[in-house]
Amino acid sequence: MKFISFRIHNFRSIKDSGWNELSPDNITGIIGQNESGKTSILEALNSFYSGTVLEDVLRGDMSIPVVSCCFDLDPQLIVKLLNEKELPLGVFKHIKSSKSLCLTRIWDEDMGSRIELSGAKVTSAFNRHDTACHEHDLKLQKRIDKCLKKKDKAIDLFLNAEGEMKILSLEVERYKLLIPEAQKESKSANGAGEEKLAIAKLGKIKEKFEQVSASLANAKTGLVKFKKEAEYLTLNSKLAESSRQAKIRFENAQAELNTTYQNLRDLQRIFNTISYEIDRRGVKSELDKLNDKYVKALQEYDNATDDNIFKRSLAYKVLGGIPLATAEREARDEASHIDSFYSREEAGSSLFEHIPEFVFFEDFSSLLPNKIDLEDILSGNNDVEGFRAAGNFLKLSGLTPRFFVEGSSRLLKQKIEKLNKDITIDFQDFWRQKIGKRNKITINFELEHYSQSHPDKSGFPYLEFWIRDKQERLYPKQRSRGVRWFLSFYLELKAAAISDQDRGMVLLIDEPGLSLHARAQEDVLKVFEYIKDKIQVIYSTHSPHLIDSKKIYRLLAVQRAIEDDDSSETKIFNAKSLTEASADTLSPIYTLIGARLSEQQYIRQKNNVILEDISTYYYLSTILTLIELNKEIYLLPASNISNVETLVNLLLGWGLDFVVLTGGNPKGMEIYNDIKQNLCRGDQNLVRKYLINMDQFQGIEDLFSTLDFKKFVLHQRVGIPESNTEFLKENRYSRAVLASNFMNEVQDNNLKFENFDEETRDNFMWLFQKLESVLY
Repeated sequence: MKFISFRIHNFRSIKDSGWNELSPDNITGIIGQNESGKTSILEALNSFYSGTVLEDVLRGDMSIPVVSCCFDLDPQLIVKLLNEKELPLGVFKHIKSSKSLCLTRIWDEDMGSRIELSGAKVTSAFNRHDTACHEHDLKLQKRIDKCLKKKDKAIDLFLNAEGEMKILSLEVERYKLLIPEAQKESKSANGAGEEKLAIAKLGKIKEKFEQVSASLANAKTGLVKFKKEAEYLTLNSKLAESSRQAKIRFENAQAELNTTYQNLRDLQRIFNTISYEIDRRGVKSELDKLNDKYVKALQEYDNATDDNIFKRSLAYKVLGGIPLATAEREARDEASHIDSFYSREEAGSSLFEHIPEFVFFEDFSSLLPNKIDLEDILSGNNDVEGFRAAGNFLKLSGLTPRFFVEGSSRLLKQKIEKLNKDITIDFQDFWRQKIGKRNKITINFELEHYSQSHPDKSGFPYLEFWIRDKQERLYPKQRSRGVRWFLSFYLELKAAAISDQDRGMVLLIDEPGLSLHARAQEDVLKVFEYIKDKIQVIYSTHSPHLIDSKKIYRLLAVQRAIEDDDSSETKIFNAKSLTEASADTLSPIYTLIGARLSEQQYIRQKNNVILEDISTYYYLSTILTLIELNKEIYLLPASNISNVETLVNLLLGWGLDFVVLTGGNPKGMEIYNDIKQNLCRGDQNLVRKYLINMDQFQGIEDLFSTLDFKKFVLHQRVGIPESNTEFLKENRYSRAVLASNFMNEVQDNNLKFENFDEETRDNFMWLFQKLESVLY
């Protein structure tokens, strides 16, 4: 994976950096004034990887830091990396189409953090999946609630029917007794009248008996029905209740796991701050108990999760009308699938293990120490000074712990001498700078043992490092900071080169040239070029020697939103928006442009054209590569328009021919008139010899048509009612950066003169023809 862009929220002076793309060729420089936020960017990226932030990174409003990083990715690779579960519908589709993935680290109030798979479309897909799961859960809960209500109603109906049947049974029995009595009365009646009444009474009793018997028969039939339904619903309700209890168990297990984890993390922090071993032992015992409790809580959480998934799926199916046996089989088959989707955090954590390693090259750990205990290296004690640098030295040497148990001290010494020689030769090839005129430095390390003057460490081994030339042998700290820095930098890069190449590395470096001579700084830039195919480099700098003027696209410029207010938030300008940054922010670029021009042999005996500034030089020199002229033209830019007359005097003193080109702007006209009056003395022949004024164009940018200016220079679709020059001035664009970008675009895209429209071509040809008319 390759790191391609980042966004930082709430990290020191950075409120929201917006998305910033890194240089496609793996070297990204960050420029800006002191306190602008350059280091904060590097620290935020390092915190993204390490997960560690200190309280001093928090902004005044105590908002929580969030850092997002995007990586390019072969879509098929994600199938290999995330093979334990599935991604929700739409997530893989987006990653496949964008060929990238974004990971976001989010901190909480306790400075703990989590990693999530992120991005607007990815988050939307996860949200849709979560919503679908939530809706399914709500649907299940409705079925459960409905089932329980139906069960309660069925039981009520059954109980009512049972009560009614008991009443009817009593009624039947009562009428059974009344019939014989009525029959007896009819037989013992005296007279026809009494007999008739007795028979009528018997008939009513028999009729009522039949009615009650029929009602009882119906009640028995209904009772069987209600009993069957109640028994069925009672079985379903048991499943529903079991599902409800499984959910309660899961929620309790989840809460217990989170609480135990929080307690464990808090106690671990306390343990890490304790210095004395006797105090650490007491806390260690509690830490072990809490860790055991966490393991048990995790096991219960896993079991509760499985139980919850199965029972809720089973309840959903049975309550939906599927037979129990079939539902059990389907629920077991689908249980693994229901939990087979990654959450954002699970996917993020899994993918995080495969991103490039972020390494922050900083002084305490990365600079080579004078000495370090062998036990600290072997035990991985990264709290000791120089731990990383010493580890890099041993890795580069190919040394293992077994090396230091060599029985023969003579053989051990010989091996160390050979390793010292090999590393020295490699380092000397790496760094061209010499100490003095002829002496190049050499690097040595030795295995020593503490004497009795260190009673607490007596007899224990330690490594001692030396940097020597032919004059003397000194500890690293006794050498210049520049030498020590470059040596440690060399160890870092070389150790990285033999590390896990499949994963890759992002090297973060704050002010790499701070302690180095200009030539050594250029060596650093050359090293960046050499390693960029294997290691991505992101560095901050003030130095023009660590910038390539032909590769301005590598730069991010950083400044405060309110330049004179160090409490205002940080703004970041990418290569496309560099022109919006202030002149102070871009000062390394301006210095570099001037330095590079001063190294070239621009001045000739004749046909020298003195230009107002560097911007004019970039545009004219670039257009010159696209056309053919009959005469050679040597463009000589002044550092700014006020230095034009200085160049005029120098060339006059050297007896060289020249012509001065000025624009129709007020300062250009002033220079034109001064030279006309003081040099030419009003002589029109001399004026025609020495001066050309573009009186109809305020500046070189006005030679472009408005359309071409927007298309090839600004790269923006904006309205420009005024001249191009006035537009730049009013909107505070950096003319030099725009001109430099124009030169690079023409070179990179192989533009032809014919790509420009007729107005632009005519204007430039008019200017060059006018120059040819006065040159030899």
